[in-house]
Amino acid sequence: MKKFLCVLASVALASAISLTGCSFQGTNGIDGRDGKDGQSVTIDDIYNKYVSEHGETSFEDFLKEYLSYDGGEIANSASLRAVINKSLMSGVSILTRFGYSGSLYPGRTSYKVYTGSGAILWMDKSAGDAYVVTNCHVIYDDTSDSIYSNDIRLYLYGQDTAGVNYQLVDNNITGDKNYCINAEIAGACANYDIALLKVTASDVLKRSDAVAVSDKTNVAEALNDSFISDVASYVGETVFAVGNASGEGMSAANGIVSKDSEYIDVGLSDKNPSAYFSYRVMRTTAPINHGNSGGGLFNTSGKLAGVVNAKDQGEDVDNMGYALPANMVRRIVVSMYDSYIANGNRILSSGNKKGGINKAYLNIETQAADTYARLNSDGLAEITELIKVSKTLGKPSTGVLEVGDVLVSAKLISSDGTVKEDIAITRSFSLSDMLMSARVGDTLLLQIERNKTEKEVSLKLESSYFKYFE
Repeated sequence: MKKFLCVLASVALASAISLTGCSFQGTNGIDGRDGKDGQSVTIDDIYNKYVSEHGETSFEDFLKEYLSYDGGEIANSASLRAVINKSLMSGVSILTRFGYSGSLYPGRTSYKVYTGSGAILWMDKSAGDAYVVTNCHVIYDDTSDSIYSNDIRLYLYGQDTAGVNYQLVDNNITGDKNYCINAEIAGACANYDIALLKVTASDVLKRSDAVAVSDKTNVAEALNDSFISDVASYVGETVFAVGNASGEGMSAANGIVSKDSEYIDVGLSDKNPSAYFSYRVMRTTAPINHGNSGGGLFNTSGKLAGVVNAKDQGEDVDNMGYALPANMVRRIVVSMYDSYIANGNRILSSGNKKGGINKAYLNIETQAADTYARLNSDGLAEITELIKVSKTLGKPSTGVLEVGDVLVSAKLISSDGTVKEDIAITRSFSLSDMLMSARVGDTLLLQIERNKTEKEVSLKLESSYFKYFE
């Protein structure tokens, strides 16, 4: 979902706009019934016409009478509009620049600029500091000299227009001194396509009216608070994507959640085009375009239901965009933040690999032995899966779990006795997602059913029970 900005893209865009404009012309009685262009009619035009014929009335009363709106619908509409506009003020357009030594000209470095989106999760405006979530692929190119971009620039809503707030000339970004917010990488993981960016002492941020998704002052609390707390979003829930669609600056587009969880294969590697990552995503009808990558998928309360990362571009496909679900992203960014702080404000590294997360594993394979849907007390359809252990592959599961065990629930307890997570295992992803919250020294309590009898088993999570994911 990165958009490559170059002269060719600009020409293609200009041509597309021109052709679209031509399609609205009605010059010969074929395109339009009377050979005239169609007229744009606004709600204000209708209101003024209504007043001229029926006398003075308030706009709200007009809506009630003419459109059969009641006061509650008008209030809800105004409330949703306020939420969407606040979310725009939490969004950022992102430009990333990469260098390629000798790729075009021997002995010279060439450059490319990509665009994406992000959402401000936490901000201290007085200090000019912030943490921003985006997709890993927005800042990642494994054919470049650095793999991860060393030049990451963020632009706030209203300050993100090419040719006005910044210039792109021969893949150089110029003229953005008063608008550019420089960011560094606090965490990045291609396996989950999430990155956490850190902004420090930005004068642009200090003098802005930008807001974070969360109003919590503590960073860790804000990272948790920015995302919905539900296990998953329900199908039919209204959501809207906020992002830098087609690299044209921040905008919002609404839709619904059309599927709560599925898996898609996406190739992030330009070096090895046949290599793919499998991502668990939610599907949405909200229009998604190149440049939306990394932008927030918000619910009507202004919380993040997910982070946009892909769309289906098949010619026979409509309205199939994808976002990484909130409960997974929340745990990833918290893990990245913890590692970043623990490493002295440096991105996590493992050997010669830079960027990733450490995730606990149980060395088991599971399967959904049964799956069904039901309507809950709110009339919403919930899918439930019966998750069984199909294989035990070694420690820490050896001697603790057995093939055929049904996983019922899980509780994660820190070394100081604090309950960090307490979940029912009702989906195939439930336990895997929860283990992103685990840290060395935590205790995992699993409620299982074995031979039709429930029991609790305990696992102490040692350092050897964690895997590094790039």
